[in-house]
Amino acid sequence: MFLVDSIFRIPYIQTITKIDLTAVNYKAKSDFLKKLVTEKPGVHSPKSKKIMLILGSSRLLYFDHDELVSFYPDWEIYNLSSAVTTPAYYDYQLTKVLDAGIKPDLVIMETDPNQFNQNSVFKSSNLTYSFDLPYVLSNISLFGKDHVSFYLGRKLFAVGTYKPYIDQMWRNYKNPFLENAFVMHKDTYDYILSHNGNGLSPVDNYMEKDSNSLQMTSHRTLDWLFASYVRSPMQFGFYEKILNRLQSEKIKTIIVWPLSSPDFEALMEKETLVKTWEKEIDDLTNNYGFPLLKLKNDPSYTCNAFADGGHVAKDCYRSLMRSILLEYFRKYEPNRL
Repeated sequence: MFLVDSIFRIPYIQTITKIDLTAVNYKAKSDFLKKLVTEKPGVHSPKSKKIMLILGSSRLLYFDHDELVSFYPDWEIYNLSSAVTTPAYYDYQLTKVLDAGIKPDLVIMETDPNQFNQNSVFKSSNLTYSFDLPYVLSNISLFGKDHVSFYLGRKLFAVGTYKPYIDQMWRNYKNPFLENAFVMHKDTYDYILSHNGNGLSPVDNYMEKDSNSLQMTSHRTLDWLFASYVRSPMQFGFYEKILNRLQSEKIKTIIVWPLSSPDFEALMEKETLVKTWEKEIDDLTNNYGFPLLKLKNDPSYTCNAFADGGHVAKDCYRSLMRSILLEYFRKYEPNRL
């Protein structure tokens, strides 16, 4: 059984089984984290720049690395964001970084109501493609036996992740654009490793100009995210665990609630569960004394371009970083404003 399963650990077989970029992004981010922990910036040698750590989802993934280097020369910015993430994923990365002795001068962490949904795709994203066994076992009280069993099953058997659907594999194998997919996988992986974790955007500088499309994708996204929403005590537990460690180690931190399209924000405003989540996250974050930057209420954030209903266009990342650093100066270095 393990011999047959080992076939699905071959990279080529994995690609024709699952041709999308999810596994590639998580693999690249995992290897980038290992690289960061091995190099230990600011530990093996004196800091030449301040260190910023970004923990987020796809909405914080696509900063332009070259622009960050050019616009913010005093900062070394490491982006550990990945698609469809949760506080558990952030805690895993932060734990690895801090346990290695790396002390960031600023941590940026995204928050969003979907990240606290018990019925999200957490199992098929974070739990499948990230975490290691020591971390899972050391947090078994938060994960619970169901998640631990699922994690062990996916780690022991590759077919749990790479489903052996022969007809789909054959279609992918015969796809005339298969070679392009391999090139895209390699380019995506290499880009993340060589650009401090910032992602290679699949749509680059595209922005949606059709208001009907923005409205439709907003409705689809909301239905996907909140159709079966149940509050996750586990994710709130990891969120508080993160805040507690950041506070105890006196690390400057800004929690960011990103902005979506006006259509999506209007739909969110009607959701009672979002208001309930917002109050709870406000109270919890304030208890630890960290600022919660809600971009929908931030007058310094001015960009209004979107790739789809739930994501800003790449062009807006400039305004996003400006808002974050203005909040940093307002909270931690007001004398420099």
